Amino acid sequence: MCVYTVPDVPILLTTFSLLYLLNVAEAILNFLLEAGRLGSLVLGIVYGPEVTSIVPENVLQTLLILGYIGLILLVFEAGLSTNIALLYDNSVSSILVGASGILLPITLSILVVHFGFGYDILPSFVAGASLSSTSLDTTLSLLKPEFRRTRPGIILLSAALFDDVVGLIIAAIMQTLSSNARGSVLWQDIVRPLLVSVAFSGSTYLLVWALQLLMKRMPDHWKRDIYRAETQLFLQAVFLAGFVAGAKYAGTSELFGAYLSGVLVGHIFHSPPETVQPSARSASIESVGESRVSLALGAPSAGIYTPHLTFDIFVQPILRYVLSPIFFASIGSALPIRTLGSVDGSSRVVWRGFVYALSMAGAKALTGFWLLIPPTFLTFQTICPPWRIRNRHRQSVPDPLEELLMSPIRSAILVGLAMIARGEIALIISQIAGPILTQVSQELYAIVIWAILLDTVIGAVGVGIVLRQNPKASG
Repeated sequence: MCVYTVPDVPILLTTFSLLYLLNVAEAILNFLLEAGRLGSLVLGIVYGPEVTSIVPENVLQTLLILGYIGLILLVFEAGLSTNIALLYDNSVSSILVGASGILLPITLSILVVHFGFGYDILPSFVAGASLSSTSLDTTLSLLKPEFRRTRPGIILLSAALFDDVVGLIIAAIMQTLSSNARGSVLWQDIVRPLLVSVAFSGSTYLLVWALQLLMKRMPDHWKRDIYRAETQLFLQAVFLAGFVAGAKYAGTSELFGAYLSGVLVGHIFHSPPETVQPSARSASIESVGESRVSLALGAPSAGIYTPHLTFDIFVQPILRYVLSPIFFASIGSALPIRTLGSVDGSSRVVWRGFVYALSMAGAKALTGFWLLIPPTFLTFQTICPPWRIRNRHRQSVPDPLEELLMSPIRSAILVGLAMIARGEIALIISQIAGPILTQVSQELYAIVIWAILLDTVIGAVGVGIVLRQNPKASG
């Protein structure tokens, strides 16, 4: 039987100081380097077992669970914010940028780590795969919403999402490979997660189609109830939990399931039908504070809550100030910070980490080259897909706005720099792939951590410098 016991005062004060200082550290690092998430990461390192070890193990385990919930919500938010119509319009450029952002780091990693540092092919590939993702949270938080609707902003958003989705699939493959890290690697270990991910994506498309038919046949008063805040929260929780569990038990990454659930919810309930109007009851019970927030966030009318509005009002504050910082702190507490300076009595890990970080930064920066090609050569011409007809609130981008904000060369520089910053997916893949990266020693794992941390700083600072020269684009 579980007995309730009052926590000791030192544990209470230590945990309280950690939760409070997380946001302070993020504010300081955001002011200095425009990379606020590194603040939580650094604070997790300081409080973790590698430095002070002042947080008890049971508290760290609790923070790990809460932080992973925050990661799932971050990935769900990325799916919720995905605009399928805008992705379709710039699909060719986005795929080229995203695919090169995956292939170049992996190729260069094999050259540097295998031929330069002397590691085997598999660890070299895994190291590059860990550096193949892009930090949406670090880069796009610097951009104004208006700039995100321009061609470079849309390409940056969609390419980063492409890299992260592929990174989630790679994470599922790494989980299987890590379990066989000291044995033979079978082709099924790689093919099965890929096939399961494709099948899961296809099942999601069929579910979207079925739910859209169901929505069309619903009475108007049912549709009105769907766009109430509590109903939207319930639907998001149900779809998120179901997709996370389904993806995990099916054999792919639960984070990939979280992303697909966000895409599904955001696409089906993107905007209420024209026949749906707020009921007198919902309008009367809405508080003044919620009305102001609704107007500020672009609610269609009082009492009507879209998935994005519901998430921004009720979930985003908790995610931004509590769960997300806890996640990065939990990652920081698990990092082998002592090995970043010396491994097996040798400090060569430092210069190798810098060399690898610069090579990985250069690999991602080269992706901006595709923006130098005129858009007319990279336009996907085909029959108008159904979602472009249904999405009545889709906003087109006037060409004068795009030319006013960014020239082609500066757009290429911005996208290339923004793609450099790694984020939560890179840290997760490196953690999962730890058994492969540490087969010989801790050195390669430390080199990968060096690259993730340094590239996040390089990318964020570079984006900040470019945007300061274009104040209309910066957030």
